[in-house]
Amino acid sequence: MKYIVGIPYVNRLDLLQKAIESIKPYWNHTLIIDNSDERDLRGHELSSMVQIYEPPVPLTFTQSMNYIIRIAEEKGCDIWMYMHGDAEAHEGTPEALLTIVDSLLKEGRKWGAVFTLGDTLAAYSMLAQKEIGYFDTIIRDYFADTDYYRRMNLAGYELVTTPLFDKMNHFQSATINSDIMRAFINTITYPQAQAYYELKWGGPHTLEKYKTPFNR
Repeated sequence: MKYIVGIPYVNRLDLLQKAIESIKPYWNHTLIIDNSDERDLRGHELSSMVQIYEPPVPLTFTQSMNYIIRIAEEKGCDIWMYMHGDAEAHEGTPEALLTIVDSLLKEGRKWGAVFTLGDTLAAYSMLAQKEIGYFDTIIRDYFADTDYYRRMNLAGYELVTTPLFDKMNHFQSATINSDIMRAFINTITYPQAQAYYELKWGGPHTLEKYKTPFNR
């Protein structure tokens, strides 16, 4: 099974280091996208463990996710994986997740995503990706995953919850809470993203009316 693990990074290097240390079995497959304002990871020791990509300009969350998918496509991966930079996997969790995904692939089930504690560490099917497309970059951050998973559901792909939900730590919202300017921007962009999502799907999350974007 060929795969890559992508981690978009913005701030809280201390938490990123914990995240990386907790997924040692993935190191040869891991890509960190350095979206920090000060290029925190340039020349950092983490580059001896995992691959670090410094884009010309910091990418949004959705741009980062699409970049990870593009790399997975180029490498001919069976799956791509995503991990929050403020999450930490318990010992054995990385291997357990791969075992579950491998079983799903062998069973031939039509699945789109496999979750641990939500998508703090998650795996995604490249077969599903080919059908539903990329993340909607009109959405920068929040609601991007909601939109992506709705498209998976509409296409008939299963979202798989595993028993690994209690095998992850998540320092939730650490990125926003550690940056006053980012928190301020979020107060503006969050309602914009919410309004766009409701316009796109004809209602708020769980109350959507449209089966196709914008009812087309």
